[in-house]
Amino acid sequence: MPFHYPVMEDWLREALAKGMFNATNQSRESIESSEIVVITVGTPTGFQCQLDYSQLHLAMHEVAQADIKNKALIIRSTAVPGTLMNIVLPHLVTKTGLKPGVNFALAACPERILEGRAHVELYELPEIIGAIDSLSSAIARELFLKIDSRKVILETSPTGAELAKLFTNIYRYVNFALANEFAIWAERYGEDAHEIIRVANEGYPRSNIPRPGFAGGPCLGKYGFLLDNNTTFSSIISVAWKLNEAVPQHVVTSLMNSLGSLYGKRIAVLGLAFKANSDDVRLSPSAKLVETLKAYGAEVLIHDPYVEGTSSLEDVLKNPELVILATNHSNFKDLAATIDRSGCKIIYDVSGIYKPENFTRVEYRRFGRGR
Repeated sequence: MPFHYPVMEDWLREALAKGMFNATNQSRESIESSEIVVITVGTPTGFQCQLDYSQLHLAMHEVAQADIKNKALIIRSTAVPGTLMNIVLPHLVTKTGLKPGVNFALAACPERILEGRAHVELYELPEIIGAIDSLSSAIARELFLKIDSRKVILETSPTGAELAKLFTNIYRYVNFALANEFAIWAERYGEDAHEIIRVANEGYPRSNIPRPGFAGGPCLGKYGFLLDNNTTFSSIISVAWKLNEAVPQHVVTSLMNSLGSLYGKRIAVLGLAFKANSDDVRLSPSAKLVETLKAYGAEVLIHDPYVEGTSSLEDVLKNPELVILATNHSNFKDLAATIDRSGCKIIYDVSGIYKPENFTRVEYRRFGRGR
């Protein structure tokens, strides 16, 4: 796996031992020997946040080179709305000369699994099917019911399926941005956003505000651009992106307001991955925080138990002036006493996993908590 995922590693070993899985670079032969072809290539954003469809185009080229007559094609990749109808379908028809819905089946069925939760959500989450016709829909339905016969199947149009995937992730991302804005407002009023959000949510069915903190990674941040790049007006999505992307700089600015220049200061950063208990640093706000600190001339020492090449916990906690808890790994939850004895002046807790009473020798600071 390209990131830390022990359960999936175990599954892979088991599948290989039983002869249930075969990886090959002979794409034409594997396509022609299959009844269903599932395309799961990446659709990352590249320079200036424009969508990079190079992997999808290459996959479509490989598929069109094979004989896909009487086969079903399932597109699982996240895509701009209209991709299946305006790119995938015309390409297949033009290159193969086959008739969609007659000679081959085609459906958009975007996956919505949280990184690190595939072993659970693959079974539990409903599947969204956006097929070009009823036969394509029926085949896709049968495929997913093979995973779990009780799985909920939701049918819509191909573009509707593509939009549904984007809506789900953008909804979460915008809510994180709103929580982060609340955190900044709370700071300005000298209040604690975590406590206020707890009070606002408690027993109130119409409020489910998430906790403030870093929001990023290779998925959440990019999805808004798949919609926003198709418009010429400012949207909530672009504002949410600006808010979430600005939090690392806000943390640094807040520290500079109280400490003055960070030049030459020894700063320990705990966590580099974009999410808890992961080693995935792609588009990580924690990594952005590190680069920002370095830009201001700080001596930055990084410890992440999941990321290779980072320093040991013992080394980074040797007399730092400042400790920043950047990623809320579960390993860090019991470190309060160790940090309190490290000789640092301030512990800055981005995600709020500690409480002020955990520290007697160190000033406790938290994103969203006013002074």
